[in-house]
Amino acid sequence: MTLNDSQRKLILQKLKEVWTGERPCPICSKSISWDISGVHQVQQYNEGNHCPGAPIAPLILVTCRTCGHTILFNAIALGVVDPVTGKVKEAP
Repeated sequence: MTLNDSQRKLILQKLKEVWTGERPCPICSKSISWDISGVHQVQQYNEGNHCPGAPIAPLILVTCRTCGHTILFNAIALGVVDPVTGKVKEAP
């Protein structure tokens, strides 16, 4: 999904609350530059079979600009996605 400016602002705000200071990439150790690619979802795996109704986890992907290593943050736990409606929240 495409995020609006308010949603991007909220994601950055929430990440800064939990990810303090400069964080070098644990893989390449060369970069402290990260990209945030929005909200994605992962569905519970069922041996390759389509699984309607399976639990879905909304995730924020943060990717190292040098090597591509990606860190996942649960968007509900981060406070970016409403756990009842599933909607991405807006910045206050």
